[in-house]
Amino acid sequence: MDDPNDQKPDGYDDIPEDIPDPDAAKPDDWDDEDDGEWEPPMIDNPDYKGPWKAKRIANPDYKGPW
Repeated sequence: MDDPNDQKPDGYDDIPEDIPDPDAAKPDDWDDEDDGEWEPPMIDNPDYKGPWKAKRIANPDYKGPW
């Protein structure tokens, strides 16, 4: 069962799943008028841990198999 005392950390939902690649550079032959505004490719965010899930604990009311 989910731990009723476990709470989602503040700001957890503010961490994006993907972030712009910090190592990407605008190509030399990129023309903003012809090609549009350049945007760096997106990469997986190493700080993103996936959807939040409460910790699981043993059910204290479970008495075992009948």
